[in-house]
Amino acid sequence: MRRGAVGMPTPAERAAGDVVPLSRLAEAWRVQQRVVGALILRELHVRFGRRNLGYLWLFAEPLLLGLAISTVHALKDRGASPKSALSVFAFFAIGYSLYYMFRAVVGRAASGLAGSRPLLYHRIVTPLDMLFARHLLEGAACVIVVILMSFAVAVVEGLVPADPMKMLAAVLLMLWMCHGLALLVAAGAERWEVVDRLTHPLIYLQLPISGAFFLVDWLPHGLQELALYNPTVHIFELLRDGQFGERIRTTYDIAYVAVCSVAFQLLGLCAIRAVRPHMMME
Repeated sequence: MRRGAVGMPTPAERAAGDVVPLSRLAEAWRVQQRVVGALILRELHVRFGRRNLGYLWLFAEPLLLGLAISTVHALKDRGASPKSALSVFAFFAIGYSLYYMFRAVVGRAASGLAGSRPLLYHRIVTPLDMLFARHLLEGAACVIVVILMSFAVAVVEGLVPADPMKMLAAVLLMLWMCHGLALLVAAGAERWEVVDRLTHPLIYLQLPISGAFFLVDWLPHGLQELALYNPTVHIFELLRDGQFGERIRTTYDIAYVAVCSVAFQLLGLCAIRAVRPHMMME
């Protein structure tokens, strides 16, 4: 090459120029952490206030509801059903605790963006940040509630979880799936008011078929195949496997839940992207 001539960059040089430096990625990650952390604190303050230990209600509400439902079933089925050998109290207490997260994440999604729309004036805050922070808070609360319920069952009835890691995996799978569903609900509620009105009735209709209050093995053969089309049934079966181990027979397919969750995530992300210009115009 002649002296003074400027040569074209090689493919390696062009690739190096397109790579984002690790320092910038690390800084972006730190900013994202601060944004999500601030949104979590804001969510706590808005929902529970700043005084009188209001934060405890995040755990107290699912604990009280779970204890009430499990106590009613335990008293009703005491000595009357062979399934009571599994501890009816433990079965319903922990099952409803996990379903409460489904109800909280998906049920509150319809109003999740409307109440936080002013935050979008900050360029570093996105609708996904607002929803992710809320769902992360609900997931952490559910993990703590399941741990407290399991500890109470272990102390009162001497029933120790067979595999706590499977129970944790069930909580994480439920949170993953709920996040995708919540994205769809939040996006739909931004465009159609009917979505908000239908969400809560559908959540209550989902409760008896979710798997929270039954095992697939208890159902007739024809209903077993039908129930397994519902991904939440697989999650609750995984929860029961970790809770009771070999004392029961469970049926679940984690790959099926993962495929459903990925589909919900992709559809939810596309829906949020589609409604974001509508949110900014308002």
